[in-house]
Amino acid sequence: MVGKRVNVTGIAVLVFFLLLGVLISIRLTGMGSHFINPVGGVLQRALGPLEKPILQLGNGIRDNTKVLWNFRAVQLQNEALHKQVDQLTGDNIKLKEQVLAGMRYTELDQGQFRSPTLDKFEKVGATVINRNPTTWYRTLTLNRGSKDGVVANDPVIGDLGLVGKIVSVSPTTSEVLMVLDGEGQVSALVRGSTGNATFGIVQGTYKRGSRLTPEGNLQMLFRRDDNINAGDLVLTSGLGGVYPQDVPIGKIKDIQLDPSGLLKTAYIDPLVDFEALEEAYIVKTVGK
Repeated sequence: MVGKRVNVTGIAVLVFFLLLGVLISIRLTGMGSHFINPVGGVLQRALGPLEKPILQLGNGIRDNTKVLWNFRAVQLQNEALHKQVDQLTGDNIKLKEQVLAGMRYTELDQGQFRSPTLDKFEKVGATVINRNPTTWYRTLTLNRGSKDGVVANDPVIGDLGLVGKIVSVSPTTSEVLMVLDGEGQVSALVRGSTGNATFGIVQGTYKRGSRLTPEGNLQMLFRRDDNINAGDLVLTSGLGGVYPQDVPIGKIKDIQLDPSGLLKTAYIDPLVDFEALEEAYIVKTVGK
């Protein structure tokens, strides 16, 4: 047992001095060739041929694992690029919407009826941002409000004729009661082929809790002897103080005699396509 303990101690001492010698040789080798360093020279000659392959192997490992070591940085860059793509996509969609809205305004101007009565009023272009056809009233919401000078009772027109009137206003939006609604009565006249005018009240057929009737979206009552015919044009009369005169509303589609035989009802197709309406003009008539 004593002899074995002495051998282990000796081996440990031998290894210690061997490592110390190697470290000193390496240190002396790094300080310059003018120091006598036989051990360092032996190590340099032994390991010299292996230096280049070892360096190449290390560089290869470093290059091939660079992506792994930089994974987090690449992940952060990828997330930043995704955010930029989302931002650019949103900007692109917004730009396309603005271009399309501009094109629709151009079409609105090109297709707009010409009325000398309307020319003297300022008009504000607006976009439909919401529809409310299923509750108590048939209304639209426009993206113009009191900040744009819009007030209640301002008429709203489309490319071909009357849309309705403003019934409520917030700083940035306004609500339009369409002429299709049963509450949206309009003083109107029918001008036939002879040029004579027959006056009456246009009323929407949309009632509370109902949908549009198959006879049409608008109707107008007349006396039995009034000279009106299918195809006659219906315009605003200018009476009542809300709508200017001679704004087109629609054309008479059908005429039915009342059961009493004293009155007849004209069913009218509006000129404006309310389902496709996206842009409109608010006419500033209030206070003018």
